[in-house]
Amino acid sequence: MEMEVKTIENNENVKHSACGCGSGGCGSHSDSKGKPGFNENLPERFQLLHEGDRVVEFGSGLGSDCISAASVIGNTGKVIGIDSSEKNIETARNTADSSKISNVEFRLGNIEAAPLPDEFADVIYATCVFNLQTNKQKVADEMYRVCDHNGYVCVSDFVILNDIPDGLRQEASKIAGCIAGAEKAETFMNYFRKTGFTQGGIVEVNKVKLPNELLEKYLDAEMIAKYNDIDSDEGIFSVVLVAEKPESCNAETCCHNADKHKN
Repeated sequence: MEMEVKTIENNENVKHSACGCGSGGCGSHSDSKGKPGFNENLPERFQLLHEGDRVVEFGSGLGSDCISAASVIGNTGKVIGIDSSEKNIETARNTADSSKISNVEFRLGNIEAAPLPDEFADVIYATCVFNLQTNKQKVADEMYRVCDHNGYVCVSDFVILNDIPDGLRQEASKIAGCIAGAEKAETFMNYFRKTGFTQGGIVEVNKVKLPNELLEKYLDAEMIAKYNDIDSDEGIFSVVLVAEKPESCNAETCCHNADKHKN
């Protein structure tokens, strides 16, 4: 299906990027299947990682994606996972130690103030984390700050095109917690436009299939049919956004969101 969402700006590298959504992560900046450099032995979501990349995951959870990415980028690269749960960090570190992977590190921290220097990462990715944040703009700002010039962010989460009943939203969030924070697609895109990303857009859209018994609590038969129709704008959508930080900053690419410097 085609989703009526405006991209930030067209870009060939972004257009051909391959980021998985729902399978636990995003890739970064290379060619996707059918393009030169595709490695059939790698998961789709890691096709865009280059050897030697510096990769950061915002909301790394138990660390499985960081560890997988570390195996792709090789010993000359570095993966850093950031999570606010001490238990998650401990588990991830233990898994990395048992796997004898030395190029991955897990840091306890808040992704609204990531414990990383400016322009560190070639790739930043987040899966079903962005919608859980209280201050989404601040998280987007941090992604921009930490991302190097010509680096990429890849964010997988949920959006809506039209309003949905509050009760349905809350019950659906029991299936996937980040549905609770799903906003209109254009609002989702604007967090990244505002902070300075100038190229990229939504590169993957999948409609969320909700159980009919759940839909029947809040919708009439006509609307249920629309929620089940992949060509309809009604319902909840899983999307992947890929955006590139420009090579240099100027008045339009404000390097850290000018609004946050006011007051």
